[in-house]
This record gives sequence, C-alpha cells and structure tokens, in this order.
Amino acid sequence: MKRDGHQRLPQNTEDIMVPFISPSATHRNANWGCPAINKSNISNCRGKMAQTKEDAISSTSRESQMTDICNGNFPKGGGPSEALCSWSLATSCQKPPGSNGGNKQLRHFGQRCKEIPPPRITQQGFPRKDVFLFWTKKAGNGNEMAPWRSGCKKAHQVQEMLDRCEEQEAEDSKGRCWSPPTSPETTQRRRRRDLFPDSEVFRQLDAHVLHVSEQLKTNQESWSVQTIVPLITKGANSQLEKARAIWIWLCHNIEYDVNGFLGFSEKIHTSEQVLHTGRGVCSGYAHLYRDMCREAGLTCAEVSGYGRGAGYSQGQSCLQKKSDHMWNAVQLGAQWFLLDVCWGAGLVDVEKRLFIPRHEDFFFLTDPEDFIESHWPDEPKWQLTQPPVPLQIFEGRVFKTPEFFKLQLALLSPDTSRIKTDRGEATISLASARSTEFTYQLLKLCQDDDSKEDMGKTHGMLTMSDKKMVLKVFPPTEGLFELQIFARPSDSSKPCTWVCSHQIECLEPHRQEGLPDNPFAFWGLHPKASEFGIEECNWEEDLIVATTGTLRLALQTQRPLLATYELVHPKMDTSLSRKCLVSQVEEQKLSCHILCPFVGHYRLSVFVKELDEDKFKNAVNFLIRCSSPVNHNELFPSGLSAHCGAGISSQWRGLSNPSHTAPIINTKKGRCTVTFRTQPGFEVTATLGKDKITSKTYPMERFVLVTHLENKVSVSVLLPESGVYRLSLYGRDAENKEFVHVCDYIIRCFTNPQWLPFPRVYSLWRKGCVLLEPRSGVLQEKSWVRFRIKMPEACSAHVVGPSRWELRLGQNKVWEGEVYTGLAATMLKVAVKFSRDSPSMDVILSFDVEGCSSTLSDASG
Repeated sequence: MKRDGHQRLPQNTEDIMVPFISPSATHRNANWGCPAINKSNISNCRGKMAQTKEDAISSTSRESQMTDICNGNFPKGGGPSEALCSWSLATSCQKPPGSNGGNKQLRHFGQRCKEIPPPRITQQGFPRKDVFLFWTKKAGNGNEMAPWRSGCKKAHQVQEMLDRCEEQEAEDSKGRCWSPPTSPETTQRRRRRDLFPDSEVFRQLDAHVLHVSEQLKTNQESWSVQTIVPLITKGANSQLEKARAIWIWLCHNIEYDVNGFLGFSEKIHTSEQVLHTGRGVCSGYAHLYRDMCREAGLTCAEVSGYGRGAGYSQGQSCLQKKSDHMWNAVQLGAQWFLLDVCWGAGLVDVEKRLFIPRHEDFFFLTDPEDFIESHWPDEPKWQLTQPPVPLQIFEGRVFKTPEFFKLQLALLSPDTSRIKTDRGEATISLASARSTEFTYQLLKLCQDDDSKEDMGKTHGMLTMSDKKMVLKVFPPTEGLFELQIFARPSDSSKPCTWVCSHQIECLEPHRQEGLPDNPFAFWGLHPKASEFGIEECNWEEDLIVATTGTLRLALQTQRPLLATYELVHPKMDTSLSRKCLVSQVEEQKLSCHILCPFVGHYRLSVFVKELDEDKFKNAVNFLIRCSSPVNHNELFPSGLSAHCGAGISSQWRGLSNPSHTAPIINTKKGRCTVTFRTQPGFEVTATLGKDKITSKTYPMERFVLVTHLENKVSVSVLLPESGVYRLSLYGRDAENKEFVHVCDYIIRCFTNPQWLPFPRVYSLWRKGCVLLEPRSGVLQEKSWVRFRIKMPEACSAHVVGPSRWELRLGQNKVWEGEVYTGLAATMLKVAVKFSRDSPSMDVILSFDVEGCSSTLSDASG
C-alpha cells in the first residue's frame, strides 16, 4: 500500500489475493474523492427551508453546486463556503434525520416534485411484514407474484419472520401511532441478518435486475431514473427488495471514474452525468442511488465523511484534511441502514488506471458496528451507533477488509492499528468463529520514495490453533513496517485473502538472528492436523530448545500414516539435513530423532499422508533453537529410509516381537543382536554400512551374520571401529525371488571397538543353520579350535584346509569336532553333503587363518 493511498499487491506471495481495493483510495497528485464540507457554513444554513415556489424549482441547480463541492470542483469566482451558503437543505426534498416535520415528504427529479405517502410503520419502527411479504408469496402461491419469481429455498425462514411481523402488527393496531425519531436511531436496531439470512434470498431478484440491465444496454442514451427504476423494481413489493434492486443495478452498470479520481479529467458526479456516461466517483454513485430510491418511494440520504479504503495510510490524521468519501443511508421502515454503492461496485488498479468490476455485497446494509470500521461520517448521528465513535478512535483502529467480517474474525490484541515493538517484538492475535488458516506479509516502509520492501517470512512466527492465531513479529531493523494478515477457511482451496493490516514501529531490532525461511507461513500444528489423523504431539511449546543438540519428536496418530521430514538451517544443505533425521513409522505413532549440528534456529516441517494417498500434506512446522550443537562426526549415516526401527513396514513383512523397537541402538561394546519372530517361509538378509570406513581389511558384509530358526531370525552385528552405522534389513517370502527393503537401524558406538568379522557365509547357509563355535571368522594359526555347528538335513560335515577334519553329529543334532588351523594365510572351509548320493560337498562357511594378533582373544561374537 503506497503512502499516497494506493494499493500495491503483496509481492512473492502466490497464494494470496487482495479482495478489497476501495475506489476511495487517493492519488498524491489528485484531489480527494469527496473533500470536506465547510461545517461552519453548513451549520449557518442548516434548518433553513425553501419558502417559495422559485426555491423548489431551482433545487436542482443548487443541488448540483453541492455535488460539485463534494467532489472538489468549485465554481469559478467562489470557494466552497460561498457555494454552501447559497445552498439549502430543503432543496434536496429530503426530510433530514432529526427534523420534526409532518408526514409528507418531497422528492424530485429535475423540477418535478410530488407527494408520497409515508411507509407503513410498526411500533418497533420497521415494517417487517412488508419487507418479507414478497418472499412469502414466492414460497407459496400468491397472486401478486412477479414473472421472475419461482420458489425460495429459505421460504420456511421467511414464513417464521412473517408470523412474527403479524404478531407485532396486531399490537401496533391498538391505537398507537408512530412519530419520527429525533435521530436516525432511537430504538433497538435490527441487524442485517434480521432483514435477510444471506444474499441467496435475493438470487432471483438479482437475476431479474441483471436481465433487465442487459436489455437496457441496447439503448443507454435514453437512460433516465424514471425509466430504469420501474423496470428493475417490478414485482418488488417491499422496501428491502426495492433497495436491493437499485443496489444491484448500480453495482453492475456504473463504473468508477478513474480518470476523474486521478485528476486527468473533470470528475463525473451528478446523477445525469453518471447515467449518461456510465461512470462516476463516489459522490456520483451516492447521488444516483439517492435519486433512484426516491423514484422507488424510498427515503434515502447521502452521507459524507472519511473512508478507510485500501488507500488509507495507517495512523494518518483526518483532523486537518477534508472528508474524502460519500455513501448512503436508506430508511426501511423507521430504521436507517447504511450502504456504499461505490465500494460495492468494484476496485481500482491505480497503476494501470483501470476499474475492476467486482461486486462486494458486504457494503449492502452493513451493520453499523462493522461499517464504522471503514466509514466515519461528518455528522456523528449517521454512525447509527451508541455511543458515537470519536474520530481519534476511528483513526487508531486496525484496518479491516470485508473479508475480516465475512470470515467472522475477532481481534484479540492489540486494538490499535499502530503498535510499537517491545524488546524488538510485536504480537498480534486473532480469533475466528470457525476453523481458519492464516498467513501474513511484512513490508518495510521506505520514507524517501513511499516504496515497500518485502521482508519475507524470516521475521515472524505464526502459530494457529483450530480457532485462533498468534503472530509474533521480529522486525530486523529500526523503522516503520506494515503487517498484512491474510486468511481463508480451512476447508477452502482458494488463495488466502487480505483481512486486516497493522503498522509496526520498531524502536530497537531483535537481538537474534532471523528465523529460518518458512514457506508454509505458520508454526506449530496445522489447524487441520486432527483431520490429517494427528491427535497430539509431545512438543507443546512454540519454540523448542535443544540444549544438547538432540531432540525427539513424537506424534500420536488416529490411524497408520506415512511421514517425511524437512530440517532447515541457513548453513545446511539438503544432503547434510538428511543426516540429521531418523524417522520411525508405527501403527499409531510417528516419531523423528533430530540432530542439530549448528548453533541457531531450525525449522522442522512434517508432511503426512494416508497409506493409499499420493501426496504428502504439511501438518507441522516447529521452530528449534540450538545452543550446543552435536559433533559432525556423530551425525546419522546417509541413505536412511523413512522406515527405521520396528514399525508398520516390518509388520507388513511378517516380522513381529522385535528385540529393539527404537531405531537407534547405542552400544558400548560395539556388538549387538536384533531379533524378530517371522512367518513361515520368510527369509531375511542384512547389510551394514558406514559413511567413512577407516579399517578396510575385511569387507563390511563380514560383520553381519543372519541366523534363521524355525520361527525366529537373529541379525548379529560386530563393529570393526567406532562410529555410526546403518543396518539395513531386507526380506522375501516363498513367493518372491527378490529381497525388498524392510527397515533400517542406526548403531552407534564411540568406545573404539576392534571386533574381527564373522566367517564368510555362502548361499547354502539356510534356515536352521546355527554357528555356535567359533563365532569369529579369523582363527589363530597353529592352534586347535573347537567347531560346533547346527546344520539340519546335513548327511556329513567336514572342515577342509591343509588337512581334512570330519565333524561328528552329537547331541542336540550339533556337528562338532576339534580342528587344527595350520599355518597363517590359509583358509578353513566348512563343507557338507545334504544328500548321501551327492558326488561332491558344498561349502557353507569359510574362516581365515592369520598370525598372532592382540584382537584375536576378543574376537568371539
């Protein structure tokens, strides 16, 4: 929003749209749309009534002078004071609020005046039966139904209102009479929703007006108030319907006079000019709406004052400048209602000098409590609120767009538009009547050229609950900033729309680094997290502090979900970020272990999806602050999958009762064994990996030994050196030939272990084979070693090396025997026959024979 009052759309915000740019916005080189009326002169002239026929005949010319003044166009040779002093309120043929005239009212077009009967008034000051009579007839089989009437979805609601009207009229008929109030409002007000539930009740009426409009466009030169009003209000029996028909016609047939507004041409403001050209400034809309209402028998007034449209600069004072806008008040029964046809017709693109038609129904009979947020009349009585809002309070209020009220938002704090930071921080909070999503944009206001610089999302922290949002802003520098807040219903896929704005004066910038970039705008749990299947989280604070550089996140879920994670820090790239996360997926839990290798703030984003869905949804964004980072050598190994530890992946494969449920195994001795129960026919294999291997004497596959029993599988691991390892498990059933990934484990040891490997295993090392002795695959030379091996279905077994040693089948079906290792650099192989008729033996294990080593004594796994 430029300081000259013009709208600038948010930059770099693809999912944001601005629905409300009032044509009352001003240009720094142009006059205001409706400069202030000289109030002292009005007071001198107010109350004077036209006493002669000549006064009534010349009313049109004097009214035109007033219109010129309201648009900043002054007659030659005189200023606004002179013009106003010659103008009489009586010439408008409008009984002003507060006067105690008789029951006769005058209306005119040009030089024509006639009497119109006063509307039928109930004791409560509102002709409720008349207002809803049309819709009741349409719902039933009334004989006075207009051609365009057919059915009403909300007929039962209208009927209930009609019944109440009849009851009230029965009371009113008991000899009571109505007298005009001394101000626009003296009785308890009816709200807009009391008149009609929503704009859908006008659907067919609006369609009728638009249909007539298309027919009238073929001969626009012959337009006149007298010809248009009867056509568009045909069949509209109630005052409400007539006011609506005129509103719809103006909103869809009159464009805003952008050139006049910007000062490139004389402003179009009189009713005749507006009808002839199809364009007008704010006063032109107001004049024409008033004249059309009079033709339809409605009492309507023009109201001048200050408009806080999109061009309004937050915090600016209206005390020393003229009023800049004009709108209408229409009387329905004995009650006045406010509306702004100009703002209801569309919005203005100032830079392109274009009017953008966009019907905004919010400004039709807006409740005064909402209308006063953007419209402050010169005469306080036209606020229609008690007590009236002072101008200083009006200026200091937060700027709200129509979307703010449509979304049923409420401002919790602060209640002023301009706020100052406290220790470099400002906090804004909103409440909503229904689940709502929010986002924001922080702009630095440059005083020199009125430009704005987008600060991005690194200087704000937005957290949302189901019906509340809290936004903490940390401006990076001293100065003035504009904060724009956007919102949409949580169940909507449309872009967020602008709802309100603040100005933030930063006296002292925050003493900390900026927050990590957050493209998802909010922090904490998503308002729809429960719909995504997330029940609760072990982190309840907005800011999570990792004092040791390690954290664990746990999300309880209603059903099995899949998840992926993103950890962001200014110094981390994607590959390093992946080495900081270990995730686990369980039946009703999602968990993630996080390592923080740098000091500062991190963003942890969680994305979830159903098992059968294709796309992940952002469900969580956490802010983490680390003051004591972990060593880079202690990060997790690369290549980890989303399925670590025991979880739904291992369950799907038929692995149950795990010995280790957590994905991270810490061992001081440098060895461990992971076991599962298995389904019949299921086979497991495993690999061990490490990012940087110092000891390369033996391949890494030698440090893993998989043993299959009848309904159990064990994976034994020996670590050749300290560090962090990845243990990957794969499995296949009897129907598949290929192994598929099951899950990963992380094994950490920092005590400098020096285990020797297991023996080399061959393909015939099958289910039921168990190595009891020796467990180490490296044997000392010139020594006797006892062999004990279980090999089901084996007919004979031998250890073959420089010599051949036969193993005998002992108790518990264990093949055993003493074997001499021989010289170093040789190899001992365990060979078996699984059939007595086989002409050869098959090797299933092999051992290395080496010289004396300090590690051989600890080589047993």
